Amino acid sequence: MSTTISAASSESGPQLLKVPEIAALLKVKPRTIYEMVAQGRIPYRKPPGSNILRFDLDEILVWTKTGRSRKHRK
Repeated sequence: MSTTISAASSESGPQLLKVPEIAALLKVKPRTIYEMVAQGRIPYRKPPGSNILRFDLDEILVWTKTGRSRKHRK
């Protein structure tokens, strides 16, 4: 699976990635992403009433550069 990520947010809104995409971007297994979410170590979004996780590319890029843990946004 080839994952090429370019400029993040556009006028249409944030670029939201799925677990497999963020795992490929960070070069970890999807299970690692789920563990990071459970531990509050990675910023993510979860729409109300949904179990679907999404990751805002802009937030992830800032998070990787700052190395800081951030809580998720709903």
